[in-house]
Amino acid sequence: MKKRPLIVFPDADLAEASSYDHLFKRLENVADFQIFSGEPSSEEEFMQRVEGATGVLLGWDFPSAVMRKANSLEVISFSGIGVSKFVDMEQALERNITVCNCPGYADITVAEHTMGLLLSTTRHIGLLDRKLRSGLWDQSREGIELNGKTIGLIGFGGIARHFAKLCQAFGMTVKVWTRSMDPEYEREYGIKLCTLDDLLGGSDIISLHLASNSQTQNIIDKSAFSRMRDGVIFLNTARAELVDETVMIDALQSGKISMAGLDVFHAEPLPESNPLLTMENVIVTPHIAYNTPDATHRLFEMAVENLQSFFAGNPINVVTC
Repeated sequence: MKKRPLIVFPDADLAEASSYDHLFKRLENVADFQIFSGEPSSEEEFMQRVEGATGVLLGWDFPSAVMRKANSLEVISFSGIGVSKFVDMEQALERNITVCNCPGYADITVAEHTMGLLLSTTRHIGLLDRKLRSGLWDQSREGIELNGKTIGLIGFGGIARHFAKLCQAFGMTVKVWTRSMDPEYEREYGIKLCTLDDLLGGSDIISLHLASNSQTQNIIDKSAFSRMRDGVIFLNTARAELVDETVMIDALQSGKISMAGLDVFHAEPLPESNPLLTMENVIVTPHIAYNTPDATHRLFEMAVENLQSFFAGNPINVVTC
């Protein structure tokens, strides 16, 4: 009798994962399934957890040394999007290990968080809240009305498309620069495609929605900031690596950027010494834009479907680079 494959979830947040037992039970139709609570304390413990596994449902990092010893491994389903930061893709390709991710699971959630950052910056919500709690009734600080403003979206994937709809609902004009400048986008989404220079110089607000790779790293550098309007509002819920942080901080201190809303940082957790934490014109959140029960349910549903489809001989959401 042929031995059933083994699927392991080696690094589960058990309190969170217990809410999705009904999804994990689907895996029992195709394999034995084991779940371990918390991140392994060492590579040795990680190896013990995945030993003999044909498939892995991965929460966070898969150490390369462990992956090298996991001789039975055929598939990894990463519960997220940016899998290349957590899995040695070169080794996976060499060993013919299929790696899948969960694209789009948090598009709506991140778009709504981005709008929350925009409203918080333009209406100074965080600052005014802190002042009022400290006993200061400050009605002197003016907000900014979004209606009639132009927002530039750099990148136009699923998150940006949802965010564009929210911006349009506020009466904003949406400009877009993306590497795939499909003219149909203008008709389908009601946006205006433009060059990156036109977007930088012609937007009241700029929001980043690109993946991080060798082509996009530091795409917002000193030159890009210099081409922006004075007093621009700057949002980043995508990846910190898109931005030269030192130049961004200089632009915030000089007033080139009037306000920023940021959910991603080069060092996470954000060190207490980072000057962003002391700036009144910055709203920061701890890389949490993706985190809602709705998005998490979609995430695990997709991660489970990836494994089901692989063992059915029809892999989906396969990452190739």
